[in-house]
Amino acid sequence: MISSVLFLASSLTYMQSCIHALSKADGKTIKNILLLQGNNGDHHFTNTGLAPQLSSKLACRLTISMTPHMKTAIAAALLGIILTFAFAPCEIFPLGLLSMTGLLALWIQSPSAKRAFWSGYCFGLGFFGFGVYWVFISIHVFGDVPIPLAILITSGMIAILSLFPACTGYLLNRNFPLPTTAKLVYAFPAIWVFMEWLRSMFFSGFPWLLLGYSQTNSPLKGYAPILGVYGISLAICIGSGLLLNAFFRYQQKNFKSLCQNLLALVLIFLLGGLFSLIPWTIREGKPLTVSLVQGNIPQTTKWSPDYLQSSVTTYTTLTEALWGKRDIIIWPETALPLPLQNAETLINELDEKARNSHSALILGIPIRTPDDKSYYNSIVTLGADKGVYSKRHLVPFGEYTPFASILANPLQFMDIPVSEMTEGSLNQSPLMLGKIKILPSICYEIAFPLLIRSPDKSINMLLVVTNDAWFGNSSAEPQHLQMAAMRALEFGKPVLFVSNDGITAIINQHGQVEASIPRGQAMVLNGSVQPMYGVTPWLINGMDPVLFIFILFIVLAVIADKKTERVNNQPINENEYKNGRTI
Repeated sequence: MISSVLFLASSLTYMQSCIHALSKADGKTIKNILLLQGNNGDHHFTNTGLAPQLSSKLACRLTISMTPHMKTAIAAALLGIILTFAFAPCEIFPLGLLSMTGLLALWIQSPSAKRAFWSGYCFGLGFFGFGVYWVFISIHVFGDVPIPLAILITSGMIAILSLFPACTGYLLNRNFPLPTTAKLVYAFPAIWVFMEWLRSMFFSGFPWLLLGYSQTNSPLKGYAPILGVYGISLAICIGSGLLLNAFFRYQQKNFKSLCQNLLALVLIFLLGGLFSLIPWTIREGKPLTVSLVQGNIPQTTKWSPDYLQSSVTTYTTLTEALWGKRDIIIWPETALPLPLQNAETLINELDEKARNSHSALILGIPIRTPDDKSYYNSIVTLGADKGVYSKRHLVPFGEYTPFASILANPLQFMDIPVSEMTEGSLNQSPLMLGKIKILPSICYEIAFPLLIRSPDKSINMLLVVTNDAWFGNSSAEPQHLQMAAMRALEFGKPVLFVSNDGITAIINQHGQVEASIPRGQAMVLNGSVQPMYGVTPWLINGMDPVLFIFILFIVLAVIADKKTERVNNQPINENEYKNGRTI
């Protein structure tokens, strides 16, 4: 509790410095905000002044040549960049709360919805520009797309993703122009989470860097089994609104309301920590010994026929000493870079070794479709139990071409490789190894909480096989692993994360990485995993509670906004000042 108080105190200091830095260089002050207290005790703000003038000579020298709009744009972009450090690999989770508080402060002082849109857009450029820069590596280095075109494609993607925080700012200020408490605590969290949900579905969806992922190591992770990653995003935004509200009360010397807001913020984190102590699932059976094989096959040679035998030799050599000693042996996505139908001899040999040694082998391999025109990106199990899983959510332009009839020819003309894989059925059975039920996913799929979600309480663990060599040595790999940790929290089940070149890891049901091996090395991760049984509230209810909260918050914000409009339209006499109705 003491550390929480110290953190909140430092946060107030941070917010004060942010407001000072964002003040106008010409010495004009931002409009003050007076507190109106109705008979029911609800608090609102009305536009009449917020922050003091800049006192720092250094800040004046830095901003004297910039217009207020330029300063706001730069501040928004910097806040977006700061937010990326809340995610893996840095995982400085308090920055999630602080950067969102700073963004909300910019939106509160925006003179119009249009200005809020542009500050949100600049925030998005900083956030996604630093957060998903590795898309360029995938497109140019490994996709063989020319540099200018790769820059254009990456920039276009970042520009589109930046529209989501931009639209959040616009909708917030357009529909809730008055800086009320309800706008900070209800409307802002509801609209932000709605836009994240929309981003997860728009144009096949891109749920990478959802705000909630930044809290896998914070007390807020306790909300994951109840409300999922979206619920954690909601908690951060509510906390940001409370923190900014507390700062306003501090400026107004309203220390009672200040303490109420800080107490509510502490309770959000405290409840999250308490929820994380609840054992949503129970152990089932004894731990299983597992070996996760990381072949570290270079992406530049992985699909070359000349290096096929080298890849096969790497995996078979790493596996040879494991037969009969491990319950489950797992190879990563497309570990065998040739169709299953063309690898019949090798597959039969591996299957025989698995059966004779009583070990199970799970490996990634493409499977040719029945019409021989395309391929599935699949997982197969060998040994006593046989099973197949085919990837359900393919990567646009990486595994298939959207609007192929329109884009195929232009992409070929621009010398962009075209990949055409086929997605698997949405309703596929989990992989069975004896009585153990494994929910599989391939690469990008683990990022989609609603795709992975399953109310089947008998699922014992999750499996992710991936080839993150596409991302190079970038932040994409630890970000990918962080999303898998969030799925472990949502399910209350362990996750086996097997990558071609790393990071390969075993994640327990608490979202903690129990064991891992570094990137860029051909190694085997040996460990054990405890099968779990049960189901969390998130798996049962899905998005329903989050959508209910969204609707409730919007209704409360609208009611508060209408009430504030009526109060502001009434003249305030001298007696009301003396009675303390307005301060």
